[in-house]
Amino acid sequence: MLYSARFKKHQPEIAGGTRMRLLASVLILSLTVLFVIACGDSGTETSTVRPTNSPVASAPTATPDELASARINFQKNCVNCHGAKGEGGPKEVDGKKFRVPALREGHALQHTDEKFVVQITEGDEEMPAFKDKLTAAEITDLVKFIRKELQGK
Repeated sequence: MLYSARFKKHQPEIAGGTRMRLLASVLILSLTVLFVIACGDSGTETSTVRPTNSPVASAPTATPDELASARINFQKNCVNCHGAKGEGGPKEVDGKKFRVPALREGHALQHTDEKFVVQITEGDEEMPAFKDKLTAAEITDLVKFIRKELQGK
């Protein structure tokens, strides 16, 4: 107790509330300094991406299938006779047997687009006409489908 009594003599009197405010201020100041040091420059160099004047390569986008509707029309109207791959061959429809020409090879490769359009539109003795089922644009797209997908042109 002797030491504390001597120490009190040299220590100025501070009221209890003032002492708490001073302690809180010191604590806040210390935490602020620690926070600034922790968030500040650590001395290590970090890489930063800077924009350039060169165009950025974008991710590839899906291209729409320009022959999607023709593919559907081929499935609905042509596959029963010509086959899914346009191979043709012997068929029987309504008890009548006939040979359906292949669309992938043979004389079909020699047909002009216009001949295909007339054939699909008007039909012939064995092939039905599609002028009442398909529009002119759908028939033209069907020819494009045959050329690209079945004949590889």
